[in-house]
Amino acid sequence: MQRILGIITRMNEASCAGTTLRGQTEVAARALVDLFPDSSVAVFEHEPGEEHARVIGGASLPPGWRTRVVQLHDVPLLDEALQHPERVIERTKHRRRRGTAADVGDISDVAEAESGGRLQTICAAIPENGGSRYALMFVAPPVAGDSAVRAAAIEITRRLLAASAATGGADRSRMLAAIHRAKLEWEHTVDALPEIVGLLDPRQRVVRISRAVERWQLGSVRGAVGPDLHSVLHPSCPGLDCTLRASIERATIEAGRTSKASFEIADSVLKLDLAVVLNAAAGGVTEGSRERLPRMVFMVADVTSLRRAERELKSLNHTLEQRVQARTSELLAANRALRGEVERRREAERSLRRSTRDLEALSERLMNAQEAERKRIAQDMHDSVGQTLSAIKYSLERSQVLSRRAAPDEASDVIEVAIGRVQRLMDEVRTISMNLRPALLDDLGAASAVRGLCRDWQDVYRGIEVETDIAVQDAEIPPILVTNVFRAVQESLNNVARHAAAQHVCVSMRIMAGVLTVAVRDDGAGFAIDADSSPTAGTRGLRGLHERAERTGGRCEVSSAPGRGTTVQLEWPVAAGQAAHLANARLN
Repeated sequence: MQRILGIITRMNEASCAGTTLRGQTEVAARALVDLFPDSSVAVFEHEPGEEHARVIGGASLPPGWRTRVVQLHDVPLLDEALQHPERVIERTKHRRRRGTAADVGDISDVAEAESGGRLQTICAAIPENGGSRYALMFVAPPVAGDSAVRAAAIEITRRLLAASAATGGADRSRMLAAIHRAKLEWEHTVDALPEIVGLLDPRQRVVRISRAVERWQLGSVRGAVGPDLHSVLHPSCPGLDCTLRASIERATIEAGRTSKASFEIADSVLKLDLAVVLNAAAGGVTEGSRERLPRMVFMVADVTSLRRAERELKSLNHTLEQRVQARTSELLAANRALRGEVERRREAERSLRRSTRDLEALSERLMNAQEAERKRIAQDMHDSVGQTLSAIKYSLERSQVLSRRAAPDEASDVIEVAIGRVQRLMDEVRTISMNLRPALLDDLGAASAVRGLCRDWQDVYRGIEVETDIAVQDAEIPPILVTNVFRAVQESLNNVARHAAAQHVCVSMRIMAGVLTVAVRDDGAGFAIDADSSPTAGTRGLRGLHERAERTGGRCEVSSAPGRGTTVQLEWPVAAGQAAHLANARLN
């Protein structure tokens, strides 16, 4: 609609200036090309009865076409328009090969590159008394949604030129009336639009405006004519720092330079999103010129619904992105947790395999220890008990022989020797029994058994001083820990005797904070503990201490250094030992 108003304005200016019909036709051609920059328009002059027409002017024509003569039978579209000046003839077809006469291609070389060979051609003849003398040919590439506007623009141009031709320049009032009627027709059309459309004079005051201003409740059409565009849109805005005012001023200056300007603004006064377009209705002037700005066609559209939909869509996209990111984060966290669980399970499997291997090794060592113990007991029985029994048997047989010989004194001596051997055999059997399991463990308890062990050990290893610090009663040690405590002290003292080369050893037992602590400290040679491996890596006895403590819910720590002695400390939670004892009692 802005383009139609532009054509009406320029044709009105041409007619008021007294321009001839030919001059008005040239004005119309330039106006069409200005409004549709990708087009070409040729003005043809035709004498009634002739079979040809010649180009007398136009706009955006190819070189050499301003004086071209064409045969009407070669240009059927032009011929048809001259024969039927009451209507506009339109055709869209593919461009023919260059060099042939065609109703489309002759004036459209400039559009061929943009159209890909497909062109829209519109012809309109201006009727005069005695036949049509002038015709317009409009050629441009097709644009979606623009064909109807082009046809309407050429139709109103044809009507305006026809009205001017009908007056013959004599009755200007009739011509102006026809132009006025055309204006009214298009004003009614513009009034039906939802957008506010109007015209600004060179002082940027509103001289035409559509009735949409009343539907927007911005006042009447009569009241909107005269003020500037900002005052129409903001009737009660006193501020000079108004954003809409500044935007209109910038767009006006830009449209004066480039013929067109537009902007969008979220107006806080109208509470609407506005899209404003300004088109220069005549040639613009450069910035700094003394001339006034040209007339401008303006259009103000309410794009609130569109922008709200865009914002909602953007918000929806943002929400969707947030959900996707949140879901992605959840999946990543779940994957990390799953990988952690897989790793934990793998570690558990590795620990299980290590435990299985340790259990197998422990079972093997247990079997080897049992076999070694049996071998030792068998060896002791053979070397000690067996030999002694053989000697007793021999003594008894000897005494029997002597008694038969009636030598009672000699027989009595032999029997006395045999009795001494029986006594020593009883001591040896008692020693073997004590080594296997001291009777004190069953009769009294672990604390008393450890004291007895230290005394016996002192009698055997007289070169090592033994100090005992046992601050525990037998009843305080759970039964399930009795044997383990005794064997741990026994193994530690044996290690001191075999490896430490110590002069002093201290055995302590005490309960603190519910934990039974047993420690064996010596001042012997000590040894180096590798920080990267277990302190029992190469010591079979110490490894046995660790396994014994762990098997009963305790732990064993060994600290040593070359020349600084060794300390073996074992700890058992007393409550855990009692609980284990109760559990074993229930199973039994």
